[in-house]
Amino acid sequence: MAAKVSSTSPKFTRDLPESRRQQLIEATARCLARDGLAGTSVRHVAAEAGVSPGLVRHHFEGMQDLVAETYRATGKQIAALLDEALAAAGPSAEARLHAFIETSFKPPLLDADLLAVWLAFWSLTRTDPQIHAIHAKVYAGYRRLLEEMIAALAREHGIAIETRQSALALTALLDGLWLEHCLDPKTFSAAEAAAIAHRWVDGLKKGS
Repeated sequence: MAAKVSSTSPKFTRDLPESRRQQLIEATARCLARDGLAGTSVRHVAAEAGVSPGLVRHHFEGMQDLVAETYRATGKQIAALLDEALAAAGPSAEARLHAFIETSFKPPLLDADLLAVWLAFWSLTRTDPQIHAIHAKVYAGYRRLLEEMIAALAREHGIAIETRQSALALTALLDGLWLEHCLDPKTFSAAEAAAIAHRWVDGLKKGS
């Protein structure tokens, strides 16, 4: 899962190197969302950003490096959005779990462009060692957060929960619902997807 891809092309002046790198990453995300992995190249990213291909190569070794950095940046954006929602939910583990679910099924995380970008990353996970390593790190952090909240939920309600397996199950449930809804929103609504996940957490709380 990732943040909404901006449709505004960046304007380059005398930006700092990190600012330029970020603008190129955002341009890459827009290209991936619109044209897919096969239609995204250094030339296309340069055109999207309004710069020369040489400037792209100055900041990145090539498309492999640029896509990897875009994956890393997208993962950080998602983590920041989820952290913000959890902070607003307060200290209750149950409230935090439900906030995590609600945020997962609302914009900017619930977005067809984000799906297109995420699918590009997923498609490289088995063949690109760098992407595989980033994927492992992103999802390890995602599952670790869920494990911590599930363990806290168990303490709050005085029940025994297998936290690792429960976190794996909830991750699969959220990813599956998110993917299916983005592929075909007519199948079920975002509210229905969230309700399914909320009921799963309620069942976990009851020990079922």
